[in-house]
Amino acid sequence: MIRGNLDRLHLGDLLHWLELGGQTGRLTLSDEVGERRLDFLHGRIVYVSSTVPEERLATWLARDGLLPAASVRRLLSTAMLRHELFTDVLLAERAITETALGASLTVLAELMMGRILGSNELRFELDPGHSIRDPSGLYLSLTPSRLLLDSARRMDESKQVRTTSRLTALPLDEDAVESFFWQLVQQGIPADDPVDGDQINALHDIIRNVMASLAQWLASSTGLVPQPADHGEIMAASLDTTGQVRLFGLPQATWNLMVLACSIRSADLQPPEGLLEVDEFAASLELWPDLTDAKKWQRGRAGTLDRLTRRVAIVWSRGAAAAAEALGVDPGAAQLAAHLITVPTDLVLWVLAALPVPHHGIRRTLLRVLPRRIGAGLGHLADFPPSLRLVLEGEIPTELGVCLHVSRSLIPSAAVWPTTMPSDESVFEFATPQQLQRAATAARQAVEGLPTVPTGTE
Repeated sequence: MIRGNLDRLHLGDLLHWLELGGQTGRLTLSDEVGERRLDFLHGRIVYVSSTVPEERLATWLARDGLLPAASVRRLLSTAMLRHELFTDVLLAERAITETALGASLTVLAELMMGRILGSNELRFELDPGHSIRDPSGLYLSLTPSRLLLDSARRMDESKQVRTTSRLTALPLDEDAVESFFWQLVQQGIPADDPVDGDQINALHDIIRNVMASLAQWLASSTGLVPQPADHGEIMAASLDTTGQVRLFGLPQATWNLMVLACSIRSADLQPPEGLLEVDEFAASLELWPDLTDAKKWQRGRAGTLDRLTRRVAIVWSRGAAAAAEALGVDPGAAQLAAHLITVPTDLVLWVLAALPVPHHGIRRTLLRVLPRRIGAGLGHLADFPPSLRLVLEGEIPTELGVCLHVSRSLIPSAAVWPTTMPSDESVFEFATPQQLQRAATAARQAVEGLPTVPTGTE
């Protein structure tokens, strides 16, 4: 693995070296807005991809008019759930010709490189060991030299201001893990209770293993998360008996469907705004069979945690929806936000069940900090609507954040789950004390009498 910083001149040198040396591997170029990946096979660029939403192939195909946006989203959803290459699904379904797909990828690569050339700060990582395959029948009319020239021309000709948003990165690469560990040490180990070098080394190894376990799941998709095995069973049983599925109480499945719904940017497709709309989205694309049988995205059973997370999602959703109605906010949006906010914490708790952290201060700090960073990073990667991303980040007060904040104290083990407002006082930016009291009363009444064990139905 080779990594470092680049300027425009040295980027050209690196690309020429890869070409002339007939190198094979993945080159990842990162700037302030995301990552662009170039796959090299014997010095030739055979594939390109990007984490920047408007630079993804699906968005590009829809915007370029090569395929209807709805068709692109359906095919991309199928590929993501089956853990297959999007290009393979496109060609297998004969949705586009190999020539048209290769030409579109070539133009997209030029656009990506043009933006890279305009970056203020550029980092690179070259992984010669990354498995690269030559996509069958797919040819990119690209050499590194031509890519640089055409990209520079496009950049000079374009007078448009870049519209990409700043990256919210997942803290999963090597440098980020190191920085994160020492942040945990600083915040989680009090000065009056120091640890020795052996203890630090042991904690360091544990945290690296925790982050590596998360990376195995989260680094392989644009935001999908592992689902408890019983999610698929519950959805399949509901399909067999009623012919439909309700997502209420299934937070991970809700999250994954939101990822699929937000997978491309198009003026013709708006993301769901409430939990029932996510149900309707899945039904409209006939995704239930793939979702209920998504073996690649099933995690091992964790009975106590799985029940707890479902219970939290149900109680928090009921309470937040009631508070939202009292405050004049869309209850469906509050339900959706309550489901999504539980997922990053559930992910961290699930990994910690297998890799326990023995130091109480480090474990407490990890649970407070890591779910927030994962939620913010995954929300950005999945291109969730801004209102939901702000709730996941929890740093800026919002109407949805207030609804979840009011009902948070009603959920089991409330202290474990993230806050959605920067402070208790910030709620007064949106409501008077009397309005907040009415909202709290409505939330409490909404969750009274709920069964201790979640049933999977509202």
